[in-house]
Amino acid sequence: MNETPQNGKKAAKTIGLMAVIILLAKFMGLLRETMVANLYGQGTASDILNTATQIPLLFFDMVLGVAILSTFVPVFNRRMQQEGEVSALEFADCFMTVVVSIAMAAALLGILLAEPLVRLMTPGYAAIPGKVETTAALLRILFPSIAFTAAAYISVGILQSYGEFTIPSLISVVSNGVMILYLAVFGNRLGLFGVAVSMLAAWMLQLFVQLPWLKKFGYHFHVRFRPTDPGMKEAAGIALPVLISSWVQPLCNVINMSFGSSLGDGAVSALNWANKIYIIMVGVFAYAVTNFIFPKLSRLSGEDQNDSFAKMTQQSLGWIFLIITLISALFLALSQPIIRVVFERGAFTAESTAITATALFYYSIGMVGYAVCEVLNKSFYAIGDGKTPMLVSLFGIAANFAGAFVFVRLFAMQVGGLALASAVSSLIMAVLLMVMIQRRRRGTISRGFVKDAVKMLFCGLPTAYLAHTVYAAVSGLGTGMVMTLLRLCLAALPAAVLYLGLCYLLRVNLLRSGLKIFLRK
Repeated sequence: MNETPQNGKKAAKTIGLMAVIILLAKFMGLLRETMVANLYGQGTASDILNTATQIPLLFFDMVLGVAILSTFVPVFNRRMQQEGEVSALEFADCFMTVVVSIAMAAALLGILLAEPLVRLMTPGYAAIPGKVETTAALLRILFPSIAFTAAAYISVGILQSYGEFTIPSLISVVSNGVMILYLAVFGNRLGLFGVAVSMLAAWMLQLFVQLPWLKKFGYHFHVRFRPTDPGMKEAAGIALPVLISSWVQPLCNVINMSFGSSLGDGAVSALNWANKIYIIMVGVFAYAVTNFIFPKLSRLSGEDQNDSFAKMTQQSLGWIFLIITLISALFLALSQPIIRVVFERGAFTAESTAITATALFYYSIGMVGYAVCEVLNKSFYAIGDGKTPMLVSLFGIAANFAGAFVFVRLFAMQVGGLALASAVSSLIMAVLLMVMIQRRRRGTISRGFVKDAVKMLFCGLPTAYLAHTVYAAVSGLGTGMVMTLLRLCLAALPAAVLYLGLCYLLRVNLLRSGLKIFLRK
């Protein structure tokens, strides 16, 4: 992503390695969800577990969440450049002390208010005896994960600032491995509560696995409660708008849970599992790119290298468009067989597949928008602007709520309507952020980039059509799980070739320049 071919190759290799690790972590997470779906199907038990899992994460995202990394990394890097390593590490101590203290307070509050939270966020659960109470009991087990997650996030920021990207990417592999091991050994023998305890242990490991590498870089945590530290004041100045802007995904999930809880048993679970697949595929590439560029953008902003800043952002967006458009096209065409291969076994029936696939289809419409938002939010945070993403996010939340009301209550689209509302919201926010970043950093969204983006989106249409057509054409191979997987591969491969070929023929500059870099000796 830098200017020279050598640096471009190095960046691509780093991002590629991160993408592979994230892909492994995401697929392990998918395996975990598949095992849970196999045990509990799509009903009351799965609704309880999915809700109890989501609420602490939603709580964390709304209280701290993205604000941790987005405020810590720029301040830590500027402190390192201007005052040296010792001063930067002292700021890390202050930041860790304050944030973990807030997280512990939030966890305690969540434990005390578990049942009212369930009744507020999933009003439809009250109609089923014991559903609210059981969900609240699981919540009390899972809420302490907030404190460990906060410390893990800060640790990730420290390691990334030192140029270590591999270990932070591996922490999810470790935590998912713990969950998979538990489910494989114990299954449902210890019930929902056993699953909840194993989840808490998995989240704790995300912190502990990073400790040896933090020590390697010379970081040893010391309690430093200094709210008046200049770095803390700087972080606090941008924390609130960053925090509010990070509410989009959790609040949209809350909206969907609230509407979905009234659509019958299994609706919340269908949305959750479809969203998991959706986030896996978007996150693999979006998170690999953003985790790599964010520390670099922070440094470029601190050094006032505006041209390099704009170029790196634009190139990142280009790669996002190129890859995510292809994935979106394939998911639109093949959502049902994808869900069938991943989940349909055990208690997860063909009916469950149909509902979940509908949600995945509509979620897929917003894939590109979601990924673009991830990149551009980081660009704004790197220049110390949290206000713009905040305002766009508030608009996106309102759009999601309005969409959910229209699609579900007026058009009776059920689960599909909730997923479509989220997708439309993501696309609206992406367009607004591209307009805003161009105003702040002229040249970030050039005419050439817009033309390439339109070309890539156009290429996605025949790609989706070909994938759907080929999958239907090879129906004679059978409908068993193995044959379905084979049909998916036979449909996806020629569709991907068509997509890349069309992008090349239509002279998408990013693809052509990328090929030149990798083919150059």
